[in-house]
Amino acid sequence: MDKEFTCKAGIIESETLTECSNELLTPKGFNGPFVGKIPVVLAEPVIQIDVESVIQLEEPAFEIKRIKKNLFITQCKVIETGFEHECKTRKTGKLFISGFVRKNIEFATIECVNECKNGISGKIKHTTVNVPFRCVTKVIFDVPPVMHATGETKEVALFNDNIKGCDFCGQEIIGSDTCEMNFIHNELFNEKIFCELEEVKIFEDDILKDPTNLGCNNKGEFTFDKIIEKMVIFVRLKLLQKQQVNIGKDFC
Repeated sequence: MDKEFTCKAGIIESETLTECSNELLTPKGFNGPFVGKIPVVLAEPVIQIDVESVIQLEEPAFEIKRIKKNLFITQCKVIETGFEHECKTRKTGKLFISGFVRKNIEFATIECVNECKNGISGKIKHTTVNVPFRCVTKVIFDVPPVMHATGETKEVALFNDNIKGCDFCGQEIIGSDTCEMNFIHNELFNEKIFCELEEVKIFEDDILKDPTNLGCNNKGEFTFDKIIEKMVIFVRLKLLQKQQVNIGKDFC
């Protein structure tokens, strides 16, 4: 056998592993009632996002073979705005959301055309793009977020019964000490509202823009390098906040 046809592929090393023993322990915890600080679900909105974009391919394509999609969230910010007009007991907020859809487009190219035998040959290539999106939507909380505002700075007056007036030779006066001032500043910290991505559904329509015919001998065949893409995206989120919750002894 010639040396140039010798393959280097093969198994370098193989080992059969034995099973390790283990001991199963029963998880233990506190018996209620007690207070726990746990993530509480404030709302679970399903947001519809409509996106239209034009995608430029690296080179002319003959046919789209596959499009793989993944959605990523880059911003999920909630601002509390007040109460619902129809139901004063439920708080509302605005959710600012942004992100992108990562799309990997695999397509066939044309490298040669055999007009005599009606044959077209080429390679499979790909283009990966990030299609951005952003929007704001109204949210009605099933469980209101816990938010405490920072209080105003207060001045504390100190009593002094030995204060001299403007005339140092005059009599002493009784009242607030103007030479010493105390202040009380109360600053409260709140848990942030955060998001979890639960489910994504994407419905899309891809339209080929400005296709170019291959000629009269290849009727119905064409190439293109731009795609107009219309997407309807449904994103299901969980809005959560860590809150102190009373957990009773009957809690399971």
